[in-house]
Amino acid sequence: MGETVRLAALKAQGAEGRPEIDGLRRPLVPLVIAFLAGIVAVRLLQPPALVWFPTGLVAVGLALLSAAYHRLHIAGVFLLFLFFSLGAGRLGVEPYLLPPHHIDRLPEEILEQPLLLEGIVTSPGDPLAKDAGGADGEGGRVRILLDLRTMWPAGRQIEITGRARLTLLRPEIVPAYGERIRGQFKLRRPRGYLNPGGFDYPLYLRGQGVTLEGWASKAAPIERRGTDEGSGPLSWAYTLRNRMIRAVNSLLPPDQASLLAAVILGERSSIPREITEAFSGSGTYHILAISGLNVSLLAGVLFFLLKAIRVPLRLRALLSMGLITFYAILAGGSASVVRAAVMADVYLLGLVLDREADSLNTLALSALGLLLWQPLFLFDVGFQLTFVATGAILVAVDRLPLTSLSTPWRWVATPLALSIAAFLGTAPILASTFYRISPIGILANLPIVPLSGLLTGAGMLFAILATVIPQSLGWFAVLIGWLIDLLVSLAGWFARLPLASVTIFPPSVPMTICYYLALGAWVMAAWQRRFRWPAYSATLILVILASARLLPVFQNGQVRMTVLDVGQGDGIVLELPGKRTILIDGGGLFDDRFDIGEQVVVPFLLSRWIGHLDLVVLSHPHPDHLNGLQAVLRHFTIGQVWDSGQRAAMPSYLWFEETLRDKRIPHKILQDGYRTSEFAPVQIAVLHPSNPMLQGSKRGHFSDVNSNSLVLSVKYRKVAFLLPGDIEEEAERLLLEQGVDLQAQVLKVPHHGGRTSSSEPFLASVQPKIAVVSAGYRNRFRHPHQETLDRYHAIAGDLYRTDRDGAVTITSDGNTVEVATFRQSHR
Repeated sequence: MGETVRLAALKAQGAEGRPEIDGLRRPLVPLVIAFLAGIVAVRLLQPPALVWFPTGLVAVGLALLSAAYHRLHIAGVFLLFLFFSLGAGRLGVEPYLLPPHHIDRLPEEILEQPLLLEGIVTSPGDPLAKDAGGADGEGGRVRILLDLRTMWPAGRQIEITGRARLTLLRPEIVPAYGERIRGQFKLRRPRGYLNPGGFDYPLYLRGQGVTLEGWASKAAPIERRGTDEGSGPLSWAYTLRNRMIRAVNSLLPPDQASLLAAVILGERSSIPREITEAFSGSGTYHILAISGLNVSLLAGVLFFLLKAIRVPLRLRALLSMGLITFYAILAGGSASVVRAAVMADVYLLGLVLDREADSLNTLALSALGLLLWQPLFLFDVGFQLTFVATGAILVAVDRLPLTSLSTPWRWVATPLALSIAAFLGTAPILASTFYRISPIGILANLPIVPLSGLLTGAGMLFAILATVIPQSLGWFAVLIGWLIDLLVSLAGWFARLPLASVTIFPPSVPMTICYYLALGAWVMAAWQRRFRWPAYSATLILVILASARLLPVFQNGQVRMTVLDVGQGDGIVLELPGKRTILIDGGGLFDDRFDIGEQVVVPFLLSRWIGHLDLVVLSHPHPDHLNGLQAVLRHFTIGQVWDSGQRAAMPSYLWFEETLRDKRIPHKILQDGYRTSEFAPVQIAVLHPSNPMLQGSKRGHFSDVNSNSLVLSVKYRKVAFLLPGDIEEEAERLLLEQGVDLQAQVLKVPHHGGRTSSSEPFLASVQPKIAVVSAGYRNRFRHPHQETLDRYHAIAGDLYRTDRDGAVTITSDGNTVEVATFRQSHR
């Protein structure tokens, strides 16, 4: 009877013998989607948290009332709204769950001075670092997570809670998990770079429970105040983990050891950049991050071994759950491995309870459990990729008739179909986050995934044996090294193929919705013709939305100037009518710790759908203006480059000049008097430097280079923008003596607001209505200086600062000017 009903239902659905993916068979899927929507709604709109409690109660009442009157579809709608309210309420109440003495409640003024702190280390520790200042790695830095217990502001002892991410610079001791330490740290709230399209660093840390970050220099000693104050099982697992990593490093060359430690234990800090780029370029970077792939392979091996010794099914599942949970701890307990372990444990729990679980329901339940624990996981790209890729694979398994193929063809078609499904499912997420996709990854995953599975199993056995009998593993080490070299060679070969890595503009929210609607409709249309028109419609809307961003005919005829938050430096993007773009300086650091161009400037340009720069201007060759341009020259085609003719004996400047020659980019050396109408209706004039250049500043050569910055006046109808680089008082005085017309409604404040610029006569000549300071958050130069700020406040103009406001965007139609800041738009 049941079979007859099922077949009749299938015929009524027109599914041609395949079950429908619906809410009756998979009730958790739509409910969890509603829960996710609630979290997103609160994140975007930030309504009062308490509103969701009565809303949820009303939804419960209406759902029960509808069910009582047999209005099941209406009851289902109210049930969806209940889960929407639960998701919204879970994120909304997060701030109210913090205790009164949590560090998130500390006033900002307490953080302005170094603080004496005491707490317990909760991170696994650096397995390769040594005590007595022997920390290896990135410049001798050791990073730890510290659960704070006590602080002493102004000598007063205060009990506190909360987690901080701390950096120790060449410490005398290297703290281990469970140790209580005390030291003096400089703390701050995580900030990152506040630009549209940028990585949300504070949100990423908050998802890990980290509220503050800080550092201690070598001059600030760290004391051990106790040991074994963490969890006993965690301490044992982390000790074993560190022993395994050290044993692997003692038996394998550094490059091989770093990759094996990443694949089996999640330790990625030592992987060489070229290996990382090979896996990233081939679309197989997930191999280096312990995720569902590693855990599923481990679970499969455990299940097979336990079955081989005839362990009963339930006991098999229970033992596998315990071993997978232990492996998640052993692998460092990162968010990705915890997600994977939860997904595997939920599935195995179904076997323990003797319940035949639907895979999509199991996936939804795993997501629900993780988001109830920490709703901010939803905004972690790893969470999104894990669940979307897994969901796409499960839908492909459910919908594609792979089992009907003959055995040889099934072996070929199944992995290819699943690889395509994962690629199509995650493409918008990859485009929105990394601004590129790897179509070659569809093929690269076919040999690399099984090979990495073999390496995971063999590598885990090798690491365990290396801690016990390291002297007897010579042949095993050779085999592991051969597998690693083969894996890296395959990744590198695929990364060099055409279409290995394709730069792509990030889709907007409407585009992403249309993409998934079109993808789902095309999948359904393969079995039900009535879905073809929705598929055509969603695809057409997607094409229209993309065309509107790409074609100049859809532009609004405005000039848009964005002063980027590049830290202590300058980076300005001018978007002109006709979809023409000018970049003035690219920011940069004075060392190689962080690539401002790669991580800040390039993502912003791609987020604005800019693929070509008509003009790049280098105001002067200082690292905080020049170094970020290296990434720009690598990623974009450039129409021409302007600079003032000042040369610098720096590797970055020599690379800059050589790249311009190799790519045959027109390079103009400009001085005062140059004017151009090639960007009409926008007029650009060079006001400075003069010939001969200024020299002999009492503050030295560094100030001379600043004062010979290229100064641009950009005029659009009745509105003028003055962009003076880093000129100091000598250049300002010369401009005034020459009688140059400096008047402008918008002024980029020279030299980051330093006291040697923005003199009163200069400001009186410019008469800016809007001034923007580009300076780093809590920078070591203390820019902008207070006396400079006082001079700007005296002229009664509006002053904006990238260190406080984030990126500042000024839009003009040639008559009026509007200002928007990143902080305003994301408040």
